[in-house]
Amino acid sequence: MSNPHGERIQRAFQAGLVNAVLGNDRIARDFGLMVTDTQALHLLVLRDDIRNAKQLSDATGISTSTVSRVIDRLERAGFLRRVPDPADRRSARLELDMTKVQPLVDRYADYVAHLEEINAGYTDEQLDLIADYLEKTNGLF
Repeated sequence: MSNPHGERIQRAFQAGLVNAVLGNDRIARDFGLMVTDTQALHLLVLRDDIRNAKQLSDATGISTSTVSRVIDRLERAGFLRRVPDPADRRSARLELDMTKVQPLVDRYADYVAHLEEINAGYTDEQLDLIADYLEKTNGLF
């Protein structure tokens, strides 16, 4: 990459990925989970269109057998439960227990507060540009 700004962005992006993975792993361990479990749970909190094992497998790219083990661990820990899907008797829907999930969500409150402080230093136009860049790069991994 010959553009110094591009190189700076690439280095910052890669460092951010490492920090995010390691930070998420620490939080997962604090809750007795694996990092894959917390990321699956995070997807379930963020997206209403993921409500069964197949959808979670499709969204993560993780095999359905591995997703089933993730769901088993999350269910044992009380974060979710499987309930019959009224539209398909062969399938189970994943129902979150938000009273159990909320403490995990709260662990990210400091991160959100720091983001808000950083965001305050930018104009709306700059934040739109940053958001556009992040949205375009989200699908790279």
